[in-house]
Amino acid sequence: MRYIALIAALALIVIAAGCTAPSAPQTGTPTPAATVTTIHATAPAVSIAAGSARVASVGGTATIPIVLASAPNGISGYNVTVALADPSIGEITAVAFPDWAGMKAGSAVPSGRIALQAVDMSVQVPVGATNVTLATLTVKGLAAGTTAVTITPDRVLGVQDRKGDLYAVTAVPGSLTVGS
Repeated sequence: MRYIALIAALALIVIAAGCTAPSAPQTGTPTPAATVTTIHATAPAVSIAAGSARVASVGGTATIPIVLASAPNGISGYNVTVALADPSIGEITAVAFPDWAGMKAGSAVPSGRIALQAVDMSVQVPVGATNVTLATLTVKGLAAGTTAVTITPDRVLGVQDRKGDLYAVTAVPGSLTVGS
């Protein structure tokens, strides 16, 4: 039942994404170093990490992987937001999803934040899998400096195991450095 609800919710998000403009990030709002989501979590604790990247100069690009450290009960799908804490340093210009990701969607790019959703419809991520790539972001350097890359799981859909139960997620931030 939760699997069907996840599919329906993702379909609505995909439809709604075409009807709304992305909101501008708020400036001056502090971003936590890590976020722990335990609301309605009924599956084990897991962590999602954003990789770190260095762009040699303004205008250059790099990729940042978003990786689920382990999936002790497999994965049915996820809904997370990835953001650059300081969008004046860089922007997300593209997203690539792994082969297992069905019904995948990402919000509009370029942007300082992106909402990502996908469902493992073919049950390709096995129970006990480790280092599961959820998405790979392409980022572009806009100004010299360093900014955190944060991940925030959706409070309702988050990251779900094969039964549709929510994992208790710890989000580990990465970073983007532009210039030396």
